Amino acid sequence: MAKIRILVGSVYGNATEIAEDSADQLQKMGHQVQLLKTPEFDQLIDDELDVILVVTSTTGDGEIPDNLDPLYCQLQDRFPLIPKARFGLIALGDSGYINFAEAGRLMESLLLELQAQPVCEALFIDACETPDAEEAAADWINSWAAQL
Repeated sequence: MAKIRILVGSVYGNATEIAEDSADQLQKMGHQVQLLKTPEFDQLIDDELDVILVVTSTTGDGEIPDNLDPLYCQLQDRFPLIPKARFGLIALGDSGYINFAEAGRLMESLLLELQAQPVCEALFIDACETPDAEEAAADWINSWAAQL
């Protein structure tokens, strides 16, 4: 089973709730899960890095939430290549805004630049089109975990 670190970027708690549900779901599948609500560089980058799951909302004009932004900036500044790491992304947003789910797109782009390998396509949850974000995330987690 995989060692999964879940990185949370949340402003109002929706991403945190989905991350917590995803952690429970993955643990029931037998994976080792570490939920990082305020992720730090040293918690992410080490010799045991296997799988990263980013669950984030977007704030303001497309910014990364305050609790995830310091890690994002440190990853940009230090630029540790992580080619052995695999990742997944659940990005929450509202297509009524110009920068729909931009924080998720920024995280995905950075992880690709750091040479992490996507397990499958990211999940972008649009609040305007998805009445039950938790259900959409749970379905995606099942599919994503099957590919680990």
